Amino acid sequence: MAEPKPGEIEEERRFTPEPGAAMTLTLPSLGVYDAPVFDSDSPAALNAGIGHVPETKMPWDEGTQKNVYLAAHRLGYPGTGSRLLFYNLGRLERGDEVIVEGRGETYRYRVAEKLIVDPDESWVMGEVRNRDMMSLQTCTPLTTFAKRLIVRADRI
Repeated sequence: MAEPKPGEIEEERRFTPEPGAAMTLTLPSLGVYDAPVFDSDSPAALNAGIGHVPETKMPWDEGTQKNVYLAAHRLGYPGTGSRLLFYNLGRLERGDEVIVEGRGETYRYRVAEKLIVDPDESWVMGEVRNRDMMSLQTCTPLTTFAKRLIVRADRI
């Protein structure tokens, strides 16, 4: 897959509602608005937008301890909803807002930390005691995709 052209990833990305999407994700500091989130981590879901790992909770699920786990492609495929979706994920900084809308409600989070882990480190999908959070995952670094970048945000 070709690298993005200069300026290609700096443009705002505004998505329109997608049939079958469980919710939308907005990352204002990255210029990503209303990206569709599908309740699946299948290749089809990831090609269409963002995948929610079904074994993890949704923002509206009961309880105060959650880890809503979302994943998307860094580059994605040209002409698909996945194209460059999480390309700039590493630019999120502590305090940046993450907004999810679903079931008629808005859920807000603030970035708290970033981690880089190996692809087989599934512990990052687990819940953390007394934390209601969302994790955003993509592959890193761009040249090898050997690791996973995880951005965690706490509910506000």
